[in-house]
Amino acid sequence: MEKEDFTRNRKQPFMAVLLLMINQLKKSLAIEIDGFVRYFNDKFSAGITHFTSSAFIQNRKKINPDVFKHLTGVIIKNFYTKDNDELKLLNGFRVLACDSSNLTLPFTKEFKERYGVVKNASTLDVAQAKISVLYDVLNEL
Repeated sequence: MEKEDFTRNRKQPFMAVLLLMINQLKKSLAIEIDGFVRYFNDKFSAGITHFTSSAFIQNRKKINPDVFKHLTGVIIKNFYTKDNDELKLLNGFRVLACDSSNLTLPFTKEFKERYGVVKNASTLDVAQAKISVLYDVLNEL
C-alpha cells in the first residue's frame, strides 16, 4: 500500500505472503507458516528460511485489500466459462451455500459510526460487522 512496500528483496516476498493469506488457514499461525514454507520451498525452490509469525502479520498489513477483489474476479472469470469441462453443475445450475457470522471490531469512532453498536453479555458496547461467504459446493477452487 506504500511505494516502498515489497520493493527490496525480502525474506518474505509478496507472493509468499499473499499465497499464505489465501491458503485458508486452519491451524495455529506458526504451524501453518512452517508447513507453507516447506511446501513453497519444495515447489518453487524459493529458499525462504526466515518466516516468522510476527513478520507475516506485519507484512500482511502492507497488502491492499483490493488485491483480493481483483484475484476473486480473475478466478471467477477464468473458472466459470462455457469452455470449462471441469465445471460441475446440477441440472445446469451452480449449487451455492452461504455462511455468515458477526465480526467484533476494534471499538473506534469510525467503526462505531459505520457499523453501529451492540451490547455484549457484559453490557459493554461493541462494534460488529456482518461477514458472509458464498461457497460453490460442487466445485472446489
